[in-house]
Amino acid sequence: MEQDNMTYKVDFEGVHYYSEIHKALKEGLKFPEYYGENLDALWDCMRETVGNNVKIILNNYQDVEKVHKGYSKKILEVFKDAKEFADRLYKGTIIIVVRDGVESEIG
Repeated sequence: MEQDNMTYKVDFEGVHYYSEIHKALKEGLKFPEYYGENLDALWDCMRETVGNNVKIILNNYQDVEKVHKGYSKKILEVFKDAKEFADRLYKGTIIIVVRDGVESEIG
């Protein structure tokens, strides 16, 4: 079920492992207990998370990039796809990536 008028904040500060990245995603985006902690599961849950006027903030993304640059790009691709999906069905979905205090919007 999509969410409307929600703000989600994911804080990646101090992550060192893939499991910590996915734990931060699960907590910040309020994913269900059965979240599979992989990119396919991220996409599946993101389709249920986006909605009208949803804002997602990915804080301290530089820490994710330190874990694995290639994997961090794949995560952002999932968020880009989720933004495109949201733009087709909803209005006002915003996804912001924050690196070292500098914000950039996806999409």
